[in-house]
Amino acid sequence: MSTSSAVPASLVRRRIARIPLGLLIPFAVVFVLFFLGPFLYALWLSFFVESGDKSVFVGLQNYVVAWQDTEFWTSFLRVAWYGVTAVVVMLVFGLGLSLLLDSPFARTKTLFRLVYFLPYAVPGVIAALMWGFLYSPQLNHLIGALSAFNGGHAVNLLSSGTLLYAIVNMAAWGGTGYTMTIYFASLTSIPVELYEAARLDGASEWQIARMIKIPMIRSTILMTVVLSLIGSLQLFNEPYVLKSITDVPWNYTPNLEIFNMAFTYGNFTYSATLSILLAVTTFILSLLFMLVTSETRTRRSKAPVVEAAAARPTTDHQGARPIQIGVDA
Repeated sequence: MSTSSAVPASLVRRRIARIPLGLLIPFAVVFVLFFLGPFLYALWLSFFVESGDKSVFVGLQNYVVAWQDTEFWTSFLRVAWYGVTAVVVMLVFGLGLSLLLDSPFARTKTLFRLVYFLPYAVPGVIAALMWGFLYSPQLNHLIGALSAFNGGHAVNLLSSGTLLYAIVNMAAWGGTGYTMTIYFASLTSIPVELYEAARLDGASEWQIARMIKIPMIRSTILMTVVLSLIGSLQLFNEPYVLKSITDVPWNYTPNLEIFNMAFTYGNFTYSATLSILLAVTTFILSLLFMLVTSETRTRRSKAPVVEAAAARPTTDHQGARPIQIGVDA
């Protein structure tokens, strides 16, 4: 009788252990080529300055200059405020639309999901051009009609005082459908038995949304907030396109200053320095935000357990009588 040699179990385990490594290779290649490589190259450039035809090593001198660059940090605070405003608008409208579509009152949900998501499918440059024309009083008669409320003077929504909020409107128009789609997908994963039990207890649809749906997708909301804040700090397309229509300063946003510093003024080393500072600052702020929110969620999850333990009566070692915690026996 012939016998076949069995593969050792240790060899099988080693082969199975290599499968995740093989699946990580495509990501690792893209990560190294398009993130880690450029980051390290920019970090290397930030230690030099151009002097004629040669590069001179200056150590951290570029970072000292960047730390004192008030215009750069002013633009950073500007996009930070833009991020807070845009994220709040997209969060409120995206969450509201997703809850509306997930309610039993909604009809033709597929059609409305497609309509709400379509603005996100429009490329950012095309959207910026479109909104630039819509903001023009000469092309948009609705904007021109606003002059009646401005003493007969034309209303310029792209002036220095309203430009940031005009960009916020553009971002909200394109991003609300995206956040709505993510929230709606998370809502569909919640077991319907929770809703049925709540309705049997007499809960209204608003109470179900506030007490069940929103808490169940809190982690998804946190993810979209972090990603939106990171994207906000990288604001570039809208002001770059709008500068052909209105007066946008060359350093209106950090990315716009980095671009102009490199390709308009030819100072690639200082542009690399600002890029490193922007990347590191964005990473630190995102990490701090996630740590603070995760700690808050941990305290909230522990609070009911502590309250229940404090309210539960205990007995002494003989089981003779209950001892109330916090009350003298």
